[in-house]
Amino acid sequence: MFFLEASITKPALSVIDENLERFVPFKYNLLLSIGQDSAACCVVDLKNQNYAAIEQVNFMNNQSIENSFDLFENYFKESIFAKIKYKAVTAIIASEFFTIVPQAIFEANAAESILRFNTNLNFEAAILSNQVNSVESTVIQAVPVNIKKGFEKLFGEVKLLHHTEPLIIEIMTQFKNSNEKTLLAHIQNGHFELMAIANHKMIFFNSFKFVTTEDVAYYTLLVCETLKLNPEEITLKLCGEIEKKSAIYALLYKYIRNIEFLNSNRTFKYSGGFSPLPSHFFFNLINTAHCV
Repeated sequence: MFFLEASITKPALSVIDENLERFVPFKYNLLLSIGQDSAACCVVDLKNQNYAAIEQVNFMNNQSIENSFDLFENYFKESIFAKIKYKAVTAIIASEFFTIVPQAIFEANAAESILRFNTNLNFEAAILSNQVNSVESTVIQAVPVNIKKGFEKLFGEVKLLHHTEPLIIEIMTQFKNSNEKTLLAHIQNGHFELMAIANHKMIFFNSFKFVTTEDVAYYTLLVCETLKLNPEEITLKLCGEIEKKSAIYALLYKYIRNIEFLNSNRTFKYSGGFSPLPSHFFFNLINTAHCV
């Protein structure tokens, strides 16, 4: 089929401890991120709080989240990550088929109907839900059955989360004592999330697909207008795979003058190869370690 012709020539980014292949079996956890446009692997020693490797591959011409696992599996089986025996595996799924429901009105037996009401769910899926206490809400997501079964076949037991969960948890942890209104943008390949917090609470969260740089600026300014946030006064915190020299940053800066990068949690140490990696890169994947 055409969409399986998506090519993976080489990792878009790779930072790996040179001793990775010789690591002690069942000492390390594997953190995975998989979406329509890309996948990433991260190896972490939770006991000693040390990240040892991270690598990302991009999928070209992939048309849907359902087809992502085949592309990921082809890459993973040929990678150094397949040679290690892991203590546990956690995967975060970056897809548009999710919704966030206030805990006060959430009912487990209604999770699927709630999700179908809020998304255009058109594939066979496992409906998963996880409570996020810091925002008093539950994240409901649809994981394509082939992805869920594929992970289980490849690794056995796998903890599955939506990629917004570690993102929300870490941001709320960092801003738990802040009273100021803050807008945050988490940018990845082909999609980004916008989150606004005020007075210790999340007041807005949504995920947007984008093709052009202008798409990112349009949605960001639209959210500012909707929430009555003055672009001249608000601080925009950026995280994810974005650099200051990028076209996205340059365009955002034309409208929002107060832009800062949001660093990942620094309680964990990094192998030497991580030193050149911007600390805001792979924000949600790295912080998945705190959800394990």
